[in-house]
Amino acid sequence: MGRGPGGTRTAILARVEGRALPVAQAKQVHSDRVLPGRAGYCGRGDGLWTERPGLALSVITADCVPVLLAGGGRIGAVHAGWRGVAAGVVERAVAALGTDPGEIAAWIGPAIGVCCYEVGEEVAAAVARTSAPGVVASGAGSEGRPHLDLAGAVRHQLVRAGVPEPRVVLRCTRCDPERLWSYRREGRGVGRNVAYVWLG
Repeated sequence: MGRGPGGTRTAILARVEGRALPVAQAKQVHSDRVLPGRAGYCGRGDGLWTERPGLALSVITADCVPVLLAGGGRIGAVHAGWRGVAAGVVERAVAALGTDPGEIAAWIGPAIGVCCYEVGEEVAAAVARTSAPGVVASGAGSEGRPHLDLAGAVRHQLVRAGVPEPRVVLRCTRCDPERLWSYRREGRGVGRNVAYVWLG
């Protein structure tokens, strides 16, 4: 996972791994939709899954949470923004792997941290309702606005779904301009962080 160089996702993967794997990608729309992966464009949604060896699933982020899953001979990749988290995209992706959640390994990549993710009361409440109240730091922002631990909400949902302790990269995208892109820091036209997962 990390700040990707220029070019297509296939070219990025070839640059990282020295080989060009076919790449599945979705039109990410902040939804709860999880799609079967295939080489190229897979449709509108925020999660992908496959059991095909050698097919790389990709997810792009610029503050949202990238989630990678593996278990039961399948893999998954999730783009988890606050709307998707509130709608249940994480749990749907776990279910799409079609196996005992206790057999699933999960990785949570860099995302905007609670230090920098100031949100409105309605956003904080929507995410807290579907994860845990502890993901909201009340009154931490300007004018007492809450700060949201989005990666923490994702972790809570994974554990609640039965996934063993996820591996979490504790790195705030907004605080790390050398390695990671951040929409909150750079605004429109910002680059994207890319995460991949594939079966060997």
